[in-house]
Amino acid sequence: MDFQLINNYLRGEASESEVAEIFQWIDADPENRKEFTAYKKIWALTAKGDENEAQLWRDMAPGLRKKQKTHFLQIFKYAAIFLVVFGAGMAIQYAGFGVKKNELVYQKSTTIAAPLGQMTNVELPDGTMVMLNSGSSITYSGNYSLGQRQVTLNGEAYFDVVKDRKRPFLVQTSLLSFKVYGTSFNIEAYPDEKKVCATLVEGSLGVINKSNKEICLLTPGENVYFDALSSHISVNKVNTELYTSWKIGLITFRNEKLKDIARKIERWYNVKIVINNQKLGEQAYFGTIMKNKPVDQILDVLKLTSSLKYKIITRSDKPTLIYWN
Repeated sequence: MDFQLINNYLRGEASESEVAEIFQWIDADPENRKEFTAYKKIWALTAKGDENEAQLWRDMAPGLRKKQKTHFLQIFKYAAIFLVVFGAGMAIQYAGFGVKKNELVYQKSTTIAAPLGQMTNVELPDGTMVMLNSGSSITYSGNYSLGQRQVTLNGEAYFDVVKDRKRPFLVQTSLLSFKVYGTSFNIEAYPDEKKVCATLVEGSLGVINKSNKEICLLTPGENVYFDALSSHISVNKVNTELYTSWKIGLITFRNEKLKDIARKIERWYNVKIVINNQKLGEQAYFGTIMKNKPVDQILDVLKLTSSLKYKIITRSDKPTLIYWN
């Protein structure tokens, strides 16, 4: 197989006949499928150009066929990101969906995730840098490298977007979208919390609602907060460090309820918190904690200014259980 064809396919540039040739080769031998999967992961990690891709394949292909450890395995071992590469699938769609009968449609996308208890640094194909907070993920489709700079965010991330006036960068969340051209900003949008909070550090940030209408344009130092339950949206001048310091392990709580802080601690430490006293959950907390400290030390800090009492139960096969009383 000419792996330049695979490069073209992963960029979304392959013709229909080339795509058919690739999938015939994949289906012909299970070993071919393994080689394709491995190469696809290498492409996702580099996504820079033909020279890097070709050289990496030359480094790792012989060992793949001999089932030996190769250079690419070391790349995966020490990679700082957790990749879930999926798609590259094949579907046959018919008329009625704007596709002619028997026309092949190939869809692929890449999801990069930060597992619970960890943070992840990501470089997107255009050089845009993203830091994902615990329990967060971004997804981008195969046409990203063709200039369609669009990602979907679930959770919290800090973006440092490469400037490109001709190709804006779009971040979609479950509630709002954000349009930029070259900007540094933080977005917190965990779907289960039904709210979105975005803070602009540099540049400009357009805020777009579900009707695809730009409802406001942030300037540096501004924060937008949207509560889906009340449909309330507010824009305020803030100290951006309070919203971005999680990148260096510092978390500042601003009159936040303990029940909301509990959800964050669950993500940071991959634990399960059970609040037995509902009044405790409604208590507000002000202060700064160091995220890289053990969870019991974090709880001891919370105890200093609240009525919190806790019990930790370690479980071997499940996340640690913490009771708040």
